[in-house]
Amino acid sequence: MNSEFNFQSLDSLGASFQKARIILSAAELDIFSKFRQGSRTVEQLCNANNWHPRGLRILLDALTAMGFVKKDADVYSVDPPVLKLLDSESTDTILPMLLHRVRMWNSWSNLTSIVSGKLDVESLVKVKRSNEDMRAFIGAMEVTGRQRANEIARETNLEGRKSLLDIGGGSGVYSRAFLELNTELSSTIFDLPIVIEMARKRFEDSELTNRVSFVEGDFNSSILPEGHDIALLSAIIHMNGRQKNRSLFSKIHGVLEPGGILIIRDYMMDDSRTHPEGGAIFAVNMLVATREGNTYTLKEIYEDLEIAGFDRVRLIREGLRMDQLVIGMK
Repeated sequence: MNSEFNFQSLDSLGASFQKARIILSAAELDIFSKFRQGSRTVEQLCNANNWHPRGLRILLDALTAMGFVKKDADVYSVDPPVLKLLDSESTDTILPMLLHRVRMWNSWSNLTSIVSGKLDVESLVKVKRSNEDMRAFIGAMEVTGRQRANEIARETNLEGRKSLLDIGGGSGVYSRAFLELNTELSSTIFDLPIVIEMARKRFEDSELTNRVSFVEGDFNSSILPEGHDIALLSAIIHMNGRQKNRSLFSKIHGVLEPGGILIIRDYMMDDSRTHPEGGAIFAVNMLVATREGNTYTLKEIYEDLEIAGFDRVRLIREGLRMDQLVIGMK
């Protein structure tokens, strides 16, 4: 038995859901935004939002104990640094990520039933993601992607490249990072209609507007745009089974310009599938949320790219946070 495990550490791990549920419920209620104009009492908040006084008081007291809220007698307040992160209108808010975690909470609650065979994940994924859920997901990817996209763009040499096809590009956070650092580059963001609508808004009034275009479609079933010498699959392949990934790689190979490159960002597991730890845990997320999704070993990714026609496949960036990069050339 690993010496770091004992009664206290395991009990603490088992209880950790409690704090998570408190902050997730606060996010669902958008509690922190209610303090935008200053301090509030339970009565004021309940009257304005039709909330339950006993429930709100207990939740606010717990948030106070956790350090998110301040309490003076019966008056509650939130400090500016916390508001910056949790106010829905803040440019630095992480609220979309927390709302995405709420959806994950619901799907992860099915883990025992899925593993035991009492529940077929197929019946779960047939339920179409609502527009609200999709906006939360894309917003979450924007939040997590900001810093990482800039790091990856700085470390990826695109000298001489002209046109990027950002497949499943979401809000365009990676396109933006590459365009800002490569002034001769243009980008096409390809994604579902509701996502493209969000991406367009992200680029409104941006100096990059004339260098980015938007195409609606499903990368698994639609024809991909031609005329690009770079294709990017950022956090995409874990959603598919290997056969579907091979089909997607082949489709990309067919539309890339000669000499073009495909860049894949994702977890790249070792042969044991246990490292990096984050990738092993993320595979569980794919188990409860997708039909065939998984995290894949570097060897599997190489093999699937080569079967699809790519050569000179290699790892160009190592990492532990879904920030590894593999490149293949046409």
